[in-house]
Amino acid sequence: MAVRGRQQPGRTGVFPADKPLRATVMLKPGDYVRGLYEELVQDMGISGAEVLREALTELHKREARRKARQTAKAAASNHQELPQTG
Repeated sequence: MAVRGRQQPGRTGVFPADKPLRATVMLKPGDYVRGLYEELVQDMGISGAEVLREALTELHKREARRKARQTAKAAASNHQELPQTG
């Protein structure tokens, strides 16, 4: 059985641009995230699919900010490592 949350070789990572994607998420009774999911659906008054769409959008924003910070940090450290001339 695959480790939860890991990409499975040959199963993910290739997304044909001309075909719709179907993401299946099993949220079993007792799963912590199931409670979060149910709460968001109820509180926001939107469909479960829309909750997942918004969650993906927010996760993407967070990852983009992380990458930007990492790039800025790498650029700053590269700048400091350059030899001083003069």
